[in-house]
Amino acid sequence: MESVANASFQTPTGWSSGHLQTVRAQLRPGSFPLESLGLARQIIVDLDDGTGDRLSVIVHRSNRPQPTNGGRDAGVRLVVLIHGLGGSAESTYVMSTAHALLRAGFNVARLDLRGAGLSKEMSRNFYHAGKTEDVRRVLYRLASEPEALDDSTRLPSLGVVGFSLGGNVAIKLLGEPLPGLERVAGVAISAPLDLQVGSGHLSRAAFGGYEKYILRSLKRDSLQEFPGRGARVSADERRLIEQARDLADFDNALTAPRNGWQDATEYYRINSSGPFLASVERPLLVIHSLDDPMIPASPYQAIDWVELERAGFVSRAIAERGGHVGFHERGRRYRWFTPLIVNHLRASSARWQ
Repeated sequence: MESVANASFQTPTGWSSGHLQTVRAQLRPGSFPLESLGLARQIIVDLDDGTGDRLSVIVHRSNRPQPTNGGRDAGVRLVVLIHGLGGSAESTYVMSTAHALLRAGFNVARLDLRGAGLSKEMSRNFYHAGKTEDVRRVLYRLASEPEALDDSTRLPSLGVVGFSLGGNVAIKLLGEPLPGLERVAGVAISAPLDLQVGSGHLSRAAFGGYEKYILRSLKRDSLQEFPGRGARVSADERRLIEQARDLADFDNALTAPRNGWQDATEYYRINSSGPFLASVERPLLVIHSLDDPMIPASPYQAIDWVELERAGFVSRAIAERGGHVGFHERGRRYRWFTPLIVNHLRASSARWQ
């Protein structure tokens, strides 16, 4: 089978393993203070779906010059960053990408999905891999903010960058209708294109080590209680969550029934992002590594990327190595994919015309 890889990432000596690339940020997280790069404010987004749930978005206004394009549209102005499973807007990969984008002149919005990070205390429900309606609501809310407006055209220009589960959300979002939001571009990094295949793979990877780590985080977050709000799960849900031995058990206990699906299998089938790639009509860059220990390569290898890219909206940067949201290079502060994101978002205006 011909490799779908079309990008070259050179791993540093001693850090060539996909596992090491994946865990490096846990071992050497680095520091990415955002205060010196611009002013920040919190926006609370009411999801207006009858639940009373709200989302926290930290919006940073860059103090660096906005990229210009000869006086014409310079591409994306405000970039929304979407964390992965068990993560938050404070995750290292979110903070490092935010730091790089602010330095490059982009404004940045760090989103905590429903039930995560600063959104925990404002939500009784929880995010999942296909909950694009929440992110869509955030985009419509942010489109009216000054940070989203291009300095020359005064039109909202938005980017969506998702990591891991957030990448699945980004792809699905751009493959769905976005009426009134024509000037949107996206990037998906280490996205699980097939949730069913991915779930089985994760149970086996590293003897289940990655899955156990994520599952502990999900259990802790879902069972956490807050003063004055009480438990966010029922007694039956709590019992099933506590008994869950893998992610499929957790999704059978909480994600599927909370969202009206029969079981985890139905949840995975409906919300896998791979089938949405063919309907994307906004500039989208898909970044992935074939040695990702948490996401199997087979869903990427099953796609006819040449045919998909011929439509002009989807492009890929798939490397043989890099791990899961890894791509660490020796002597460089930012990850290999960072300039790819910057260049893609700057060039997006050419496909908005």
